[in-house]
Amino acid sequence: MSNMTKGVLVIAIAIVIGSQAFRAIDIDYLAGSESGQDPVASVASIIKDSQPEVEAILDGADPTDVLEPTAVGSSNFNRFDCDSGYIVGDLDANRFSKISYAAVDEQGMTYIQVSRYNPSYLVQEKFQIVTATQVESIPDSIKDQLEEKIKNPDACNSMDLYLSSIKYLK
Repeated sequence: MSNMTKGVLVIAIAIVIGSQAFRAIDIDYLAGSESGQDPVASVASIIKDSQPEVEAILDGADPTDVLEPTAVGSSNFNRFDCDSGYIVGDLDANRFSKISYAAVDEQGMTYIQVSRYNPSYLVQEKFQIVTATQVESIPDSIKDQLEEKIKNPDACNSMDLYLSSIKYLK
């Protein structure tokens, strides 16, 4: 393997490991984890667990043989009545990018709570796939469900929500 290829591969592996480590810290923090485990210890554990794979790849092993294959779908998908994760999109156009969310579907509408600590609410109608509309209020029963779901993201399908634009009501 050439030095250029090896260098690119090392950088890619570092990015994957780093993103997983930061995600673990953020999810533990946002979930208010009561496990008592130190977030730094969680990151150290992820890095330590990944070390054999990194060394094998650096020694010339084929990454497709060393790493687990990516899944086309999740066996957990649609097992839950809600979704949670992070909103992703153009950072310049979407002020909610990289903020956690929880979503539930109710009577043909998807209701989304953005942020556990300073909640904002979005709705998506059936025709809205990558867009949403920010609203001032949602039904109290939905608000209660979302509050519960965003505090316990493990009770939902874990997936990022891509939003290309958000319509803001004034």
